[in-house]
Amino acid sequence: MRLLSAMIAACGLLAVPNAAIAQSDEWFVGFHPDYHAAMVRDLDGIFVAVYVAKEPSIYASPLLMETLAPACDTAQPVEMHGTQAIMAFGPTAEERLAEVRDVFQGFFDQSVESCPVADDFEARFFHRFDDAYLATDALLMEAGIFPLEEGVE
Repeated sequence: MRLLSAMIAACGLLAVPNAAIAQSDEWFVGFHPDYHAAMVRDLDGIFVAVYVAKEPSIYASPLLMETLAPACDTAQPVEMHGTQAIMAFGPTAEERLAEVRDVFQGFFDQSVESCPVADDFEARFFHRFDDAYLATDALLMEAGIFPLEEGVE
């Protein structure tokens, strides 16, 4: 249920007319009444949203990643979804970008591990990732979320 509400809110962020919402190729960056900032990507059934909710969460970091990877094994047709906190404690946007990119790379690698994908799929998935994250980071700086302090929620 939580994943569904996050997906709906993330998609709703795309529909809200607001100057702070920008499309960066297929990465969508913006905010929503329930979120300080979010970046969303849905490519060939792999959905990922990174966001900071305005309500506190149970996680040790306010920066969360919601994911959904489609089933590709017809013998076990189960979609995999999850929520993960991202510990982006770097003092600069570029350091936080590297930390977030590592988490995304791990999700991507796990999602396509047993699935046949096109040769250019990884390049398409990460196309303009850095720009989208840096725009999201700027929104989180403006909202006073970043920089995070270790040991502080």
